[in-house]
Amino acid sequence: MATTRILSTGLLANERPNVIDPYNNGQGTVLYNHNITEVDVVVDEMGGVSITDDPKTATGKMYRYDSLRVEYPTTADNIFSTLLSAKYPANTESKLVNEYQSAMLGLMPETAKKPYEDFLRDRLAIREMVDSDCKTLNIPMDL
Repeated sequence: MATTRILSTGLLANERPNVIDPYNNGQGTVLYNHNITEVDVVVDEMGGVSITDDPKTATGKMYRYDSLRVEYPTTADNIFSTLLSAKYPANTESKLVNEYQSAMLGLMPETAKKPYEDFLRDRLAIREMVDSDCKTLNIPMDL
C-alpha cells in the first residue's frame, strides 16, 4: 500500500467501499474511493492477507481500491484537481512540460516526450473516471 498525505493506494476491504464516503470531520470532507476491483486473496493462519493471481490457491475475495481525501466542496472539478495534484505535484508536471518542449526543440532526445504524453493520457483517464463516478452519484461538476 502506498500513501501520500491525502492519497492511499492498494487498500483492501472485505466489503465494496462506497465511492464517496463522508469523512465526518464537520468540514464537508469526503473520501473518494476509486479504482475499486475485486481480487482473489490468500489469508494465512496468522490473519495476513496477500493478493493472488491464481484462483485455485485463493481462500477468499476482497476489494482493492485507492482512497483520496477531498476537502469541501464535493464537486467533480474539486475531486479531479485534488486527485491530479496528489498524483502529479506541480513541480512534476512542470518538469514533464519542460522536457517535452526541450525535445520538441531538439534540445533533448525524442524519448523525452513520452513521459509528458503518458501524463496527458493519465490525466484524461482520471477526468473520465471522476466525471463518470460523479454523474452516477449526481455530484455536480462545480458549484
